[in-house]
Amino acid sequence: MPTAAERRRHYQDFTAEVLELCTDPGVRRDLQDGRGRLVKECLRMHKYLTVRTTGHGQRRAHYTVASLIALADPLEALRTRPTPAPRQPADEPAAHASPAAPRLPPDDPSSTSAIPSRTAADDPALNPPDAPGPGEFAPDPYAIAAWRKRANLGVTLARAVRRSDFNEDRTDDILHVIVRVGDDHLHQHLLPPLTDRLLRAGLTWDWAVLLDDLAARVFDPDQVATRWLDAFYLTLNPIKD
Repeated sequence: MPTAAERRRHYQDFTAEVLELCTDPGVRRDLQDGRGRLVKECLRMHKYLTVRTTGHGQRRAHYTVASLIALADPLEALRTRPTPAPRQPADEPAAHASPAAPRLPPDDPSSTSAIPSRTAADDPALNPPDAPGPGEFAPDPYAIAAWRKRANLGVTLARAVRRSDFNEDRTDDILHVIVRVGDDHLHQHLLPPLTDRLLRAGLTWDWAVLLDDLAARVFDPDQVATRWLDAFYLTLNPIKD
């Protein structure tokens, strides 16, 4: 049985692969066809996802997230995706990059000036949690402490309120509906239109974190609900030191 860290690594790898798949317009259309559908109804998605999901459980969560990723502009999503750096082996020297320098995916030559809607302070792809200084080793990005610093559903909705003029009371109401409904209603009726709205506002989920939470929600919905609610309120009203 995989460890929690191994599952999180899989979720990161899976969502990164789906982002790459969506650069092909035909594949993207096939993945979009699964929007709001049960796995048994997603016949056009199996070609791309069966091998990538077999043995990992929570197939519905994988298919839902893949269909939502396909709603986003693939080039923009690739440019701004959170991509944790591999853990620095103890017998290798640390990178000599300045700790203040933005960290972009290795296959992306663009600079931060090409992403006007995001800042290094906001985006885990540009400023990953616990970025090491000179001579320090990078923390394990799949350890729970680092993973929990990434934006979950509650953080993303709070950012929509603060940056994109989402009505706070209405967004609060939506979040309370989200944490109370069953998986069927969440996957079919709430996540697709909410994702559309976020994308139109220039925001998106951290796909790997969303997949992790949707998978965990099946077993412990109250814990996931508390995590999302806490993140929403703490992002809107950060505690002052």
